[in-house]
Amino acid sequence: MNIYQEIVNFQNANIPFVVVSVISKDGHGPQIPGAKMIVTGEGKIIGTIGGGALELLAGKEALAMLSNGTSFFIKKYTMSEDNAITDSVKTGMICGGTIDLLYEPHGELATVYIFGAGHVGQAIAYHLAKLDYRTIMCDCRPEYKKEISGVSEIIIDDYSRILDDRKVSPNSFMIIVTHSHELDFAILKKIYKSSWGPKYIGAIASKKKAETILHRLKQEMKEVNIDFDKLYCPIGLKTGGATPHDIAISIVAELQTVRFSKEGHNHFRTQR
Repeated sequence: MNIYQEIVNFQNANIPFVVVSVISKDGHGPQIPGAKMIVTGEGKIIGTIGGGALELLAGKEALAMLSNGTSFFIKKYTMSEDNAITDSVKTGMICGGTIDLLYEPHGELATVYIFGAGHVGQAIAYHLAKLDYRTIMCDCRPEYKKEISGVSEIIIDDYSRILDDRKVSPNSFMIIVTHSHELDFAILKKIYKSSWGPKYIGAIASKKKAETILHRLKQEMKEVNIDFDKLYCPIGLKTGGATPHDIAISIVAELQTVRFSKEGHNHFRTQR
């Protein structure tokens, strides 16, 4: 088993995990410095740092890290009945030494779903590639099942079914920039009818089109509690310019503002 390849596989699949490494050992211990194990968010363990009580404690620590969003740290463990060593965790093992473990968390990246693989969609993906997002491009046109710069995955399917077989993380952002106003609205309805609960929903539109979208949503989805605070329509900040890259920059800037804002100032801007 190549543990480094496993790390790459988990990163590519956007699965959260912690790498636990033995960085030093004093006296007897179950493993040597350099030994590693991976603990996934579901508790799966790959590799070993020696097994037994030490590995059990390390696994629990790793899961707590992912749950609490803790950054990397080093912890010392005592493998003897003597607990005279300060700032160490007693394992109950009787090897007779101490061991230092380094915990390196790799959390789930925020995922951006771009609906529409045209010029604007591709420009958005290009700029997002410079940031720490996992970008998934969605379209219904088979001709767009090709390599697009900056995306982790391209999904080609009918928009009425798209993402139905996927687990969509609540830590996600959704951008709607298709080639059809009706498709834009259909995707918007699909998002609000789903249980996905994304942090951000942006739909490309003129001010007039945005007003129409709002009216239609209210009329056609009376049974759904629509959270308009997450909806940005027209999408993008007013940065200026009319090229696909100008528009993309305005959208990425808005997405970054929403992601890092502590104010929660998302609003359907046509209501102001």
